[in-house]
Amino acid sequence: MATRNSHSDKTARNEKPVRGATATTISWREVFDAWFSHHRESARDSFHRQCRAPLQHLLTALVIGITLALPTLFAMAIDNLQQLWQRWDCAPRLSVFIRRDAPADRIAQLQALLQQDASVKSVTLITPEQGLADFEKNSGVSGTLDLLDENPLPPVLAVALANDMSADAVHALQISWQQQPDVEHVQADIEWVRKLFHFMQLGKRITIVLAALLGLGALLATGNTIRLAIENRRTEIVVAKLVGATDAFVRRPFLYSGFWSGLSGGLVAVLLVLAGHYSVVGPVTELVALYGSDFALRGMDALTALGLLFIGIVLGMLGAWLAVGQHLHEMRPR
Repeated sequence: MATRNSHSDKTARNEKPVRGATATTISWREVFDAWFSHHRESARDSFHRQCRAPLQHLLTALVIGITLALPTLFAMAIDNLQQLWQRWDCAPRLSVFIRRDAPADRIAQLQALLQQDASVKSVTLITPEQGLADFEKNSGVSGTLDLLDENPLPPVLAVALANDMSADAVHALQISWQQQPDVEHVQADIEWVRKLFHFMQLGKRITIVLAALLGLGALLATGNTIRLAIENRRTEIVVAKLVGATDAFVRRPFLYSGFWSGLSGGLVAVLLVLAGHYSVVGPVTELVALYGSDFALRGMDALTALGLLFIGIVLGMLGAWLAVGQHLHEMRPR
């Protein structure tokens, strides 16, 4: 018995005590499980916090929803205008006014000459008598010649051009035909098309600027909401930083708050766009029916709705990221 105790004491004297911390190996599976668990808890906790403050959440969602709905409605209006414009007969036309003293055979030669151009679809002669009859029919005034000594209208060649002709090509024809000896004036009936094109280009630029300005406002509104949440949890954040929490760990719950706000804002935007579309479908349908057209107002498709949801989430999370990043440096424990 004494020999055994002596051996135990000698073994204890030979063992060296372990000092300091011991290293523990954590598998990637455990790291992933902890990361996923924190994501799940952060999403659930932020959702419950949003539900406990419904008014604040609704206001933020409305700001994001209006931000997305206004430029979307404006872009849809421009798209429908462009669709309506393409359905019209937008072939460029030239009106060639001939001198009143030009003989009929030379007018016929000029008509044949213009018809030989490859870009010309048709050339129609409008005599002074036909022009006067059309004027009296459209204006509702009859007996015009009773007030005049002679018919003041000149002969006109109405030229229909190819649909794919550019404005520069039409202008070149206008200058060329103006040099013909019996031509008094050549008028291009394409100016309204150019004006409409520039108007739609301006509308697209306005849509981009409007979306950018409203998006900035949505970022500020979301950041202000997250900033208030950070101030309410300042002590919790400082304690978490003291025990070694990383910036990503602290930022994660607020990013999920921005996610829920952005998702709600995207849903609000979809509802606003649908309401705006269906509020004008009836009047537009009645208006186009008066003109005998089968034009149908184009609405929002599924891809646009998904895009609104995605952009809303991006705005919400980006606003939260910027707000949290600004305050994380101020809350570092000293």
